[in-house]
Amino acid sequence: MEEKEILFGAVDLGSNSFRVEIGRLEGEQIVTQSYWKETVRLAGGFDENGALTPEIQERALAALARFKERLANIPLRHVRAVGTQALRVAANSGAFLQKAENALGYPIEILRGREEARLVFQGCAHRLPLSDKRRLVVDIGGASTEFIIGCGYETHSCESYHVGCVNTSISFFADGRLSRKAFEKARLACQAEFEESTSTFAAPAFDEAFGSAGTFGAISEIVRNLGWSDGTVTQEHIDLLAEALIAQKDIQSIHFVGLKDDRREVIAGGLAVLAAVMSSLNITEMKPVSGGLRVGLLYDLLGRRSHRDTREITVSGLLSRLGIDQTQAQRVRNIAGEIHSALVPNADTDDRQLLLWAAQLHEIGTSISTSGYHRHSQYIIGNADLAGFSKRDQDMMATMALAQRGSLKKVLDALANDVLLRQILALRLAIIFAHARYDMELPEIEVRQNHNATSLLIPSLWLDAHPLTDYMLARESDYWHAISYEIKIERK
Repeated sequence: MEEKEILFGAVDLGSNSFRVEIGRLEGEQIVTQSYWKETVRLAGGFDENGALTPEIQERALAALARFKERLANIPLRHVRAVGTQALRVAANSGAFLQKAENALGYPIEILRGREEARLVFQGCAHRLPLSDKRRLVVDIGGASTEFIIGCGYETHSCESYHVGCVNTSISFFADGRLSRKAFEKARLACQAEFEESTSTFAAPAFDEAFGSAGTFGAISEIVRNLGWSDGTVTQEHIDLLAEALIAQKDIQSIHFVGLKDDRREVIAGGLAVLAAVMSSLNITEMKPVSGGLRVGLLYDLLGRRSHRDTREITVSGLLSRLGIDQTQAQRVRNIAGEIHSALVPNADTDDRQLLLWAAQLHEIGTSISTSGYHRHSQYIIGNADLAGFSKRDQDMMATMALAQRGSLKKVLDALANDVLLRQILALRLAIIFAHARYDMELPEIEVRQNHNATSLLIPSLWLDAHPLTDYMLARESDYWHAISYEIKIERK
């Protein structure tokens, strides 16, 4: 029987353009099967309150509905859709995401800046020949610019800055006029944003530099079509293009061979950003590279399927770095998994996996203080740059960490989410059963549930043999009763 081809899908809700790429697995490589882009200009669609306007939302949702058709029949676990800077800052991001997920038919994550940078490098690295050189990748998007230095497939340093081709164009060329003064102001403003990056990312910190994403691709294409190079961009090319751009005086008059119409409105801002990048980081030449965020997402999905999940590596590394008791972390993880399976037999795999990681990380706050460590754990999980995790994933795990002990009133709003409620219950019970910090034979627990009550039937002989655990379980029942949810500990 002929083996069915394996497809992965990546959806990038960028601040300038929305893109979808479908890749086909061939051996250990992903080959692009199809690609589609729509210019949405999300970063140009904010109202005076910082919210996405109804008009821009309508345009975005229409694009996602078309993407849904292209992704048809690809399994949920083989598609990853992400939002970047515009969705990170939009005042109504949460409400828009609900509509966006309905239109696309897949969950959408909002990436943190450094996680976006890591994925960009992964995508570029898989499109370049393997090398032991230190590579700088610069990704100029619609509302942010990422700097990454890495070697092979590993990132060493990465950062995201809140300037891109769309927001820079809006800030300095909103009237459509092109002048030397406006261009210089735009370049200097961007350079000010990048100032703190020089100690980490400026030459000689790298051996070669590459430009990713639409802005650099457009400028590289112009340089190539003008016959100046093979697409490599130098500081001299930037100066010449800036002069040629200014000479055209008006954005609607911009014409460069190879410049696509959908780039005309943002090329002035994009060129100012690139000029600032090359000046700030002392880059003599920058080469184009394909791949970027979408390809990074595809390979990240492949890693999850092949049990090389970046998130698993991140959790293990964090535990080791902070000196946490990994035996206890694994003990709580195992028990939480067993209890969650009893509570939610048909749980979503990703939901269960988030619980398992939260269980492993529940004590990382002790690296700050053993007093109130659950709050420190919440802060670390919610704010650290955890490679592979989306902001939503981190927020959910942080909530579990906060809720692991004491009163539940501090997470009352979160408990309205039934998925999170079951995760929190499983974690709290696991911590109780593992409180002695040594492996013990657990009782056979029978679970009975209805809408607002859960009964745990535990053998009387086991509870009699473990009186402290019996007491802690009774106290746990009181905590849930205080928020009008019944956890009943019944003997059998």
